[in-house]
Amino acid sequence: MQLIGANTPLVAQGSAEIEIAFLSDIHLQDIYADLQSPDFNGILNPKTGKYATIRTMKSQLNSTRLFNENYFAFISALEDLREKGIQLVVLPGDFTDDGQPMNVLALQKILEHYSSKFGMRFFLTTGNHDTVKPYGGLAGKRDFLGTDGKEQAIAGDAKVFPALEVAQSDQINYWGYPEVTAALSNFGFFPDEKDLFWAHPFQELDYENYSFDQAMASANLEQRKFPLSDSGLFLPDASYVVEPIEGIWLLALDGNVFTHSGKDLKEGWKGSSVGFNQASISKKHQLDWIKKVAAEAEKRGKTLISFSHYPLVEFHDGASEEMKSLFGPRKFQLERVPTNETSELYATAGINIHFAGHMHINDTGVYQDQSTTHTMYNIQVPSLAAFPPAYKTAKISKKDNFEIETIPLTEVDHMNEFFDLYRMEHRWLLENQDPGIWDTTILASKNYLEYTRNHLLELTKSRFIPSDWPENLALLLQNMTESELRNWSQINEKEGEIYLSKIVNRLKSSSTQSGSNLSIIDDFYLLKNGDDLGKRLIPDNRLGFYKEIIPVIIQKTYSQEQIHSKELIQFFRIFDLLFHSQPADHFSIDLKKNTIKMIED
Repeated sequence: MQLIGANTPLVAQGSAEIEIAFLSDIHLQDIYADLQSPDFNGILNPKTGKYATIRTMKSQLNSTRLFNENYFAFISALEDLREKGIQLVVLPGDFTDDGQPMNVLALQKILEHYSSKFGMRFFLTTGNHDTVKPYGGLAGKRDFLGTDGKEQAIAGDAKVFPALEVAQSDQINYWGYPEVTAALSNFGFFPDEKDLFWAHPFQELDYENYSFDQAMASANLEQRKFPLSDSGLFLPDASYVVEPIEGIWLLALDGNVFTHSGKDLKEGWKGSSVGFNQASISKKHQLDWIKKVAAEAEKRGKTLISFSHYPLVEFHDGASEEMKSLFGPRKFQLERVPTNETSELYATAGINIHFAGHMHINDTGVYQDQSTTHTMYNIQVPSLAAFPPAYKTAKISKKDNFEIETIPLTEVDHMNEFFDLYRMEHRWLLENQDPGIWDTTILASKNYLEYTRNHLLELTKSRFIPSDWPENLALLLQNMTESELRNWSQINEKEGEIYLSKIVNRLKSSSTQSGSNLSIIDDFYLLKNGDDLGKRLIPDNRLGFYKEIIPVIIQKTYSQEQIHSKELIQFFRIFDLLFHSQPADHFSIDLKKNTIKMIED
C-alpha cells in the first residue's frame, strides 16, 4: 500500500488511501520486569534463562483477560502492522494492566522502538486499567507465579496484604495521570511537531493560527482539569484532538470517571468502569467541546474519527433489554451498556464514527435517532488479551467512506514460552490439594486463537455458568438433545412447560448428566464475544440446526408462571439477535449515505 507522510492530503476522489489500525485492551504487563526488589526477582524460566514476572495460570483462568501471553500478542500485532506498512496506530485504552510503573515503562519502550525505527505514530487514550486512581497510590497483586509454582504476593508495601508474605516493590504501585501521560507524552497526550494540529478541551480551537509552541505551552496537565462537582477538587481530563495527517482528525475521549471520599487528594478515590452513561453527567464539558470540534471538522472538510476506551452505542446487537430480563441487570456487564439517551447526546454532538474497547468483544453497533438526522457507528475493537484476539484497520479513501477489517491474531510467536512454568504450578496445586486446580487442556493449544478460545471455554465452565446463568436454563441447554428441542418447539404453551419440567426433574434426580449440548452455551459466547469471527468457529451442522429451530422457537409465547419455557424462549430470542448482527468482520461504512455493508472475502 502507499505510505502517507504527515503532509499528504486526503484527496476527495480517493487517489490516496489512508489506513489506521486500532489495537485495544492490550493489558500489557512486563513479563520480564525489573522489580527493583531484594525480596523477589521473578521465577527463573529455563527456556530463556531470564526471571519471569508473570501471573499464575490459575489467576488467568479466573479472569476475563490474560496477563502474560498477551505481551507476545502485542508484539505480533505490531510486527504485522510493520510488514503491512500501516503507520497510524490508535490504542483505545487499557494499554497496560493497571498502570504500574513497570508496565507503563515497558509500553513506552516498545512504542518508542516502533516509532523511531519504523516511523509508526501511536495515539492513546486512557482506560480504567491505565489510571486506576487519578493520582496514583499503593497497590499490589497477590497472584504472581513464585517459587516451586506457588503464588507470590508483590506490593508497594507489606500492609497491602497483611496476611501474606509480601515481596515489596514500588514498580507495582499505581501511577496516576501525571506519571502515565508524562511517560507516554509522545503518543498523543501532548502535541508533537509532526502533527498539523492538536488541541485539548480547555482551550479555544484556533486552527488558522495554530502553532506547535503555543500548543505545548497550553498542554500542561495542570491546565487540563475540571471541577469534581462541588467538592473543591479538580481532576485531569486527558482528551485531545489531533490532525496527524492532512484531512484526518482523531478525537481521543478520556471517559474515565472517579468519585472521592475523604480529605487527602491522593487517597479516597474510586474509579468507575461504566463509561459514558456517567461521563455524560460528570464530564459535561466534553460534550460542549465535542460539538465545537465536530463543527470545526465539518467546516474544514476533515474526517473526524472518535475513539475512547468506552462504547457509545449498545453492544449486544439489540439484545441488552432481553438479557437484563433473563439474566439480571448486573450480569454480562449490562451496567456498562450505553443508554439510548447517552448515544443520542454524543450523536447529536457530532460524532459519526467511534472506535471503542473495554468490552473485549468484536461488534458493530448503530445508533440512529427517530428523524434519521443523526447516525453514529460504534466499532468495538476486540482485546489482544481475550477471545477473539484481533485488531481492526480502517481504510479511508474518501472523506466519508470507510473500509473496516478485523485481523485475527491466530499465530503468535513465543506463545508457549511459559507453559513449562505453568506445569510446575499445576504440580504444586495438585500436591497441595488446592481447590483452584485447573484443566491442563489449555496447554495443548496449537496457536494463540485456540489458546484464547480454550481460555473462554474454561471461564464459561468455571465462572460464567455458575455465576450468571439461571440454574435450570443452564441445565436444559447443557443436556437437551436436538430432538428434544425440536419436540418442545412444536408443543403448545401448557404442554411445553410440562415437557420441560419433566426433563429438569429427570436431570436433577440423575447422578450423571450428559452435557451433550454444552455446545449451545459455548456457541452463545462465540457469538456474543466474537460476532462474525465466532460464527466461523461454529460447525456447519450446528449452524444449520440454529437456522432451522430458532425461527420456530422465537415465535412461541409463554406466561410468566411458565418459567422453563420463558427462560428458554428468551434465551433463543437473544441468540437470534446475536446470530443476525450488523457486519463486524470486514465491512464498509458510508457516512454520507448512512449505510453499512458486509464485504465478502
